[in-house]
Amino acid sequence: MAETGRGFWHSAPGVITAVAALLTAVGGLLGILFQYDVLPPGGRAADAGPPAAAPAVVATSDDASDPHGAAAATASGSSAPDADPPLVPWTDARASLVRDDGTTLDVRAMTVGLTCDRQRLAFVDGRTIQLEDVRSIRIDAVFTESPGFADATVELLDGTVLTESVLTRNCPVAAADERGTVSVPVADVARIDFLR
Repeated sequence: MAETGRGFWHSAPGVITAVAALLTAVGGLLGILFQYDVLPPGGRAADAGPPAAAPAVVATSDDASDPHGAAAATASGSSAPDADPPLVPWTDARASLVRDDGTTLDVRAMTVGLTCDRQRLAFVDGRTIQLEDVRSIRIDAVFTESPGFADATVELLDGTVLTESVLTRNCPVAAADERGTVSVPVADVARIDFLR
């Protein structure tokens, strides 16, 4: 049989083999990137919120036989499971406004206003919640029809999660920091985290 001089790449099985190898390599690379949190697991990167800080352990012991405070901390490095850290007082709490583009504003929590009113969150059904009781608000969709509202996921300090429509009255999210006031259109806000 005569040699035609055509290589591996000129046959259909060769091209299919090369494409399969490329797809396998890309899939393996994506798997590694997700495993090591280089890529977010899903959704927008802004939805992930700020990274959780590792809990600090302060072990104290008055017992001379326990100089390293092992009785006050478990082997895993966490304090007693029933001991929740105290909340930062509302007057000292900070809030993080995360925009859709991923930029973040650090403001005083008690200055945040979402419905042309500070200190509370108003739902379309007439209920209100004090912002002091809220851990985070994620804005899922904004509607400008009068009176203006947004679909939101609201997490309370006690762990309750509400998926509700909140009034915006087409007002921007307003807040203040040490340099002055800021105003961000609700449509540009991805989430608000109250750091307590």
